[in-house]
Amino acid sequence: MPSCMDKYFTLKEFLGVKCFEDMINNVESERLSKFNDELEAVLQIIENDPKREGKQKSLEGKLKNKFYDTLPEIEWAAYFGNKDLPVIIEPCFPDKGPDLKVKVNDRWINFEITNRWLSKEKQESDMYFKEINSRIEKIKSRFSIIVDFNESFSKDDLFPLIKTIKGRIADFEKKRILKPVTTYYFSPDDSKDWYDFDGINEPGDLHTNPEKYPLFDMMHTATAEIMFHPRDNLDYTSVDCVGPTRIGFGDIDKIKSKLRKKQNRQLTKNEPNVVILHNAGIYDIVGALYGKLQVTTLYNSKTGEIIDEYLNRDNSGVFQSSTRVSAVLFVGYDEDHEFKKKVFLNPKAKNPLREEEIKIIEGM
Repeated sequence: MPSCMDKYFTLKEFLGVKCFEDMINNVESERLSKFNDELEAVLQIIENDPKREGKQKSLEGKLKNKFYDTLPEIEWAAYFGNKDLPVIIEPCFPDKGPDLKVKVNDRWINFEITNRWLSKEKQESDMYFKEINSRIEKIKSRFSIIVDFNESFSKDDLFPLIKTIKGRIADFEKKRILKPVTTYYFSPDDSKDWYDFDGINEPGDLHTNPEKYPLFDMMHTATAEIMFHPRDNLDYTSVDCVGPTRIGFGDIDKIKSKLRKKQNRQLTKNEPNVVILHNAGIYDIVGALYGKLQVTTLYNSKTGEIIDEYLNRDNSGVFQSSTRVSAVLFVGYDEDHEFKKKVFLNPKAKNPLREEEIKIIEGM
């Protein structure tokens, strides 16, 4: 049997023994093995680059200091490289520019890759998850639970939140509640329940009958959101955690801000540009790209009576004002908790993607 040093030879050689040993203790073995292969492919790409030494040093520093930021860049570079497509990593190095430049058929496409998880906040979120999971997973209930931290969440909220979760599990079991419930935690002494709401799929009459849902206007101010999803049987409680929001894309406006910064600072004007967003909410991405949902009401000008009401989108979407971003690729879980890779095309793009290019990008 090969030792870890032999099995992950590229990682150990590139990052050094100390950094490698730290990684062994914090990254699952399956992911580490895949990462070792990806890094080997990326180093082969850089090997023929005239700026090889500088780029290798830059990559080493990013992996040591911003591991979770850099991981998707390596995944995508290895993906395109393994398809025998010409790849340039950090084509504008050392100046700002896209992360990758890939030649698909007869033209180059720029890729800017952004991950929701930032290294420091990822460690913080992992700490919250481990603590919550260790105290909840041994409790039997009829629910699986998702906890979404808001940007205001801190260590001081951790144990009151756990107490709130335990209290709700006991209360729901006592009342024999077998439907979804979303609990909004505002503070140790203030939390509110939205029954029949799974935290994801909005009620159909939410915007036409808003008084029926008083928590809707308050939910965004919650420190954490706890989603209780019912199961068919009594079993040990499973817990998953996402956020905090400051880790990346907590809402539509943050995604728009991020995209516009990427566009203005790192994407060229005369070539196709694709922004890849990892782990952002698909609902928020659609709103950021095409505009926020709003209710439009038409009135009779003479009687004041409502003629019609319908949902549409406002004109705030990035795609409504940008021609530089050709497409945005969503990588993450959709509303049905299914993992997806989906290309959103910009109808106003100066350099739109071609069908064969979309297939290659979505095929990862």
